[in-house]
Amino acid sequence: MAGMSGGARVLVTAASSRLGALVVGELERRPDVETVIAVDERPPAAPFGAAEFVRLGAGYAQLPRVARAAAVDVLVDMRAAAAVARLDDRALAAHDAITERITAACVEPGSTLRRLVTVGSVHRYGWHRDLPAFVTEDTPPPEPPRGPLQRALAGIETEARGAVERHGSLELAIVRLADTVGPAGTGLLQAADRLPLLPTVLGFDPPIQVVHEEDAARAVAHVVRHELTGTYLVAADGTLSLSEALRELERSYAPLLPPWGVGLLAGVLQRAGLRTALDLAGQLRHGRGLDNRRLKASGFSFRATTREALRAASGVRRRRRVLHPGEPAPYEPEVEAFLRYSPSVRDGDPNAHDDAGPGIGALEVDALVALLPSLDPEALRALRAHEDAGPARRRILDEIDLLLQRS
Repeated sequence: MAGMSGGARVLVTAASSRLGALVVGELERRPDVETVIAVDERPPAAPFGAAEFVRLGAGYAQLPRVARAAAVDVLVDMRAAAAVARLDDRALAAHDAITERITAACVEPGSTLRRLVTVGSVHRYGWHRDLPAFVTEDTPPPEPPRGPLQRALAGIETEARGAVERHGSLELAIVRLADTVGPAGTGLLQAADRLPLLPTVLGFDPPIQVVHEEDAARAVAHVVRHELTGTYLVAADGTLSLSEALRELERSYAPLLPPWGVGLLAGVLQRAGLRTALDLAGQLRHGRGLDNRRLKASGFSFRATTREALRAASGVRRRRRVLHPGEPAPYEPEVEAFLRYSPSVRDGDPNAHDDAGPGIGALEVDALVALLPSLDPEALRALRAHEDAGPARRRILDEIDLLLQRS
C-alpha cells in the first residue's frame, strides 16, 4: 500500500461476527497487509489464520491502547454491518460508547491511525416512498432519520465524520452494504427465514438487490487495499422482484396484505423476534435499485450477480442433515459454509438437489388453514387466486370460499 513499505497494519472491530470474520480472512490473505488485529467482545467461532485476536470487554474501553500499541494505521469498523445482519437496532444503539472509543483512538495525540473505514448498510436510506427508485452514493439519506435502524446507522456515520473533522489528516471511507446473503439472509430475506410464510403486499412486488457475503468481504478488503475514500455502495449487479428472490431462496410467500396493512406485518415480524420490523415493512412496498458503478470503477468486480448470490445461498441451505427420522438437524451457519465452500469437501452433498423453489406450496395445509380466519375478504380473494393458479389444494380453496360466504 502506498506510503507503507512494511504493509498495512489493520484493526477490525466486530471480528467475531460472520461478516467480520470474512473480512479478517480476506485481509489475512493480502500480501500488502502486514498485520491484522481482530477485536470483539466474544471469541470467534474458529481461530483466525494469521490475524491476532484480542478480546475486549464491554464498551471496548481498551481499544485505544490496543490500536496504539500495535501501531495500527487502518481501522475497519464492522460493528454496524454486524448488527444489521442480526437486525438488532438495540445493539447498534448500545454501541455509542464504543463509537466514542474508536473516535478517541483516531484523534488522541500520537495516534498512528490515518484511515478509518466504516462499514454500514443501505438501510441508512430507509425505504420511504419519497426516495428515488435508484439510489447512488450522492443520494442524501433522509434527515432526520425516520426509524430506529436508520437513526443508529446515522449516528455511527456522523461520529466517523466527526473524527475526521477533529483529526485533519485522517481519511474516511464509508461502505454501505446491500443486504448480504449466504447461509443466512439479512434484512427482509431474514424475515422470510423466520416465518413459515411471508405475507407480501397486494399490488407491490418491489425490486430486491443483494450482495453475496463473500463479495461484501472482498469489497471491504478492496477499499482498504486501494486506500479509497468517500462513500461506496456495495451491491451485486442486477435486481429481482421480491417474488423472484423468494422463489430463488425457496421461501413461502403470499400476497395477503392490503397496501395499508404493512403495520400489521410489522407486528408479525416483531413477534418473530425482528425488532426492526417497521424498517422492513417499508421495504415490502418500496424496494430500491443500488448503483455499484463507483466501486467497480475503482477496479472491483463482483463474482456473483443478485440472482447467482441468491441461488448459491439457496444451495447452502438445502445441505441440512437429519438427526433421525422426524427430527431436523439444527441450522448451523458455520457447518453450512464449510459444506458449501471448503476445499476439503471432496464430493457434493448427496442430499442437495436443484429443484425449483416450492413457494407457497411448501406450507403445510393445516398451518395455512389456521391463518385464514385472520385475513380480510380482499386478502382472502387474493390468496384464493394465488392458490387456484398454483397448488390448487381443495381443502384450502373450500375453506376460503366458506369464509368469503360468511363475510
